[in-house]
Amino acid sequence: MATMAELNLTTREALKKADPDRYRAALMSDDQGRDDLLILYAFHYELSKVPDVTSEPMLGQIRYEWWREAVDEIYTDKAVRRHEISTPLSEMLRRTNVPRFWVDRLIDGRARDLDPQPFADMQAACDYARQTSGQLMQIAVKTLGGTPDEKTIKAGVAWGLTGLARSYGYYHDRALKNLDFEALVESARHAYETACGKVDASIFPAVAYTALVPKFLQRMSREDFDPTTKKVKYGPLSKQFRLLVAGVSGRI
Repeated sequence: MATMAELNLTTREALKKADPDRYRAALMSDDQGRDDLLILYAFHYELSKVPDVTSEPMLGQIRYEWWREAVDEIYTDKAVRRHEISTPLSEMLRRTNVPRFWVDRLIDGRARDLDPQPFADMQAACDYARQTSGQLMQIAVKTLGGTPDEKTIKAGVAWGLTGLARSYGYYHDRALKNLDFEALVESARHAYETACGKVDASIFPAVAYTALVPKFLQRMSREDFDPTTKKVKYGPLSKQFRLLVAGVSGRI
């Protein structure tokens, strides 16, 4: 049976390069689930790259407002503006019954990236991870027909905090200025330990990439790892093997 909505090849290739871990995990689903997850992740990528493709915050806010208006069109049954992502996104969101406020919250969370002020403390960073990666994972589970719970969000938070730790070298004197690296890693570890365990096979592709968190944290916890000058290394073959093991066990 043909899938009802899918990305064009160019957009799909861009997503594969920009967000390889979510992309790889999405391929573990059936055809419809795979395409739905890739549409969602392509939408998220559009939101996350706004600060990198705009020269000033006001222009970034205009882009986020464009997406807020597109989402409003989707949920009020208006004609949705044609775009390589908004068009398949509208079909997917309507079919999978994703609550609108989840999508609005994700946009608002990503819009925080335009704020030049650093996170005030670790709680602020955790709140950010919850509203971005946690919210994204909640939507992903819903698209596969699952019922997201607090463990779902915690898994997303673990991924989000791990991402902040991985980017510490770039942001340590800006967004992460007030955060201690070791404390950030420990917060990510605590979130992961809260979320890890058996996952229903039907929603596993939406959360599978969380299984990569322990190895990232382990490598960033080595005594010779300097987060301000080094990037954590985790090769694609090693990641693929870890996802396969996680898929067989059904655990993240």
